[in-house]
Amino acid sequence: MRYIEKDLGNRDFAYIIPISDLHIGDVYFNEEKFIKLRDWVKEQENAFVILLGDILNCATKNSISDVYSELKNPQQAKKYAFNLLKPIKNRILGMVSGNHEKRIWRESGNDISEDLSMLLECDYDREGLFLNIKLGNYKNNGRVNYTVYCTHGTGAGRTAGAKANMLKRASEIVLADIYITGHIHHMQSFADYYLVPDVRHKRIDKVKRLYVSSASFIEWGGYAEEKMLPPSKTGCPRIRLDGTRKDFHVSI
Repeated sequence: MRYIEKDLGNRDFAYIIPISDLHIGDVYFNEEKFIKLRDWVKEQENAFVILLGDILNCATKNSISDVYSELKNPQQAKKYAFNLLKPIKNRILGMVSGNHEKRIWRESGNDISEDLSMLLECDYDREGLFLNIKLGNYKNNGRVNYTVYCTHGTGAGRTAGAKANMLKRASEIVLADIYITGHIHHMQSFADYYLVPDVRHKRIDKVKRLYVSSASFIEWGGYAEEKMLPPSKTGCPRIRLDGTRKDFHVSI
């Protein structure tokens, strides 16, 4: 896990867009839909991106993915991903790797996600990022702080409950305001609360935690159909951070 601070300046709000599971190189990658999102981010000065892994499909002869149906090999996909993301490279807050990119790491020792992060000039950790995001103008020129833990995710649960449990497991690792994962190709969000004693002011504060799972940009078919997985929504959620007070929510 890597700790990173990001000061977004004196903004009243910011959008955090968690992008995962593009699977560039796979025949089912919906490039048109992704470009629409990318262009929206580019036009919105308050929109920022976190890349959550499986940006590249990285089929190999030893992987589940079918290497013979790939549109691009990993090297070609890496260059293609850079060109797709280059217009918003200055909006990328950080990047982690996914299980698909780790196929290349396991077989060759080359971290292809790190290669892409270097091209994009963004902060990177193979496993997870802990972001301390600051923005706004609050209480005598201070910033509102939001802590965000991001990792690609793991597991292959088929039910909504199993997917939610995987996401909830992130809170067992580190305390944060927001937990974000990808991997399961299923967009969902929920919140919970915990109580924190404030002995200085002699009170108990109720604190919110938000859990967000991004979806994918892969259309249904191929592996999903073979494994009898149901179709799911493509795209990604939008998290809004308020810069005038501590308040955050998500739109899916």
